Amino acid sequence: MSEHQYYEVDFEAKFEGENCPVVVLEGPIPARLKGLSLIGEDLKQVNEILGELVTDETASVSKQKGLLFGALALYGKCFTQAKGRGTQLNAESFFKKAPIEIQERHKWMMRLRHQFVAHGGDAQEEQLKLFLVLSPNESKKKVLNLIGHGASAHNLEEHLIKQCRETVDFAIQKVSKQINELQNKLLKLFEGEGLDWAYQNSIKRSDL
Repeated sequence: MSEHQYYEVDFEAKFEGENCPVVVLEGPIPARLKGLSLIGEDLKQVNEILGELVTDETASVSKQKGLLFGALALYGKCFTQAKGRGTQLNAESFFKKAPIEIQERHKWMMRLRHQFVAHGGDAQEEQLKLFLVLSPNESKKKVLNLIGHGASAHNLEEHLIKQCRETVDFAIQKVSKQINELQNKLLKLFEGEGLDWAYQNSIKRSDL
């Protein structure tokens, strides 16, 4: 795909061998529904990545770190401003009734996302100290070396990954419930006169 091309959905639907008329839905409810659907897909991918961190014991350090960064970046995207999808989850209300362990794990994951992955802040998972190594012979004082020593996390312990997946599972289930509720709300708009409006404003494959 070149930089001048854009992603377009080439959609068609058939029923009993015939092309179905379709309506392109716009407005606040469809926009929220589209955004939640994209968030739901991101959360499922986060779960898959975390699972791979546990099961792929042969992965190199660079691959493990890439997977960890990818999982945290995707997870964080669901709770931060995303102009393209126009929807984000408000963590305060989203986790309000969640078990305290889920709430604390979410905050921990977001701290990792902000301080370790996105901005290189003050994260305990990424620390480096500089040591000036001096000659032990004080009668002949001199600097032997300047060494950086520390650690940068490339994976999480298995029990931490399990806790993260429990938090992601909670989020997936709640987002799925919100999607179902919005779908039902949207479909109710197309009963009676709403259905007539839909047919009047529909397009067929032959019209595209």
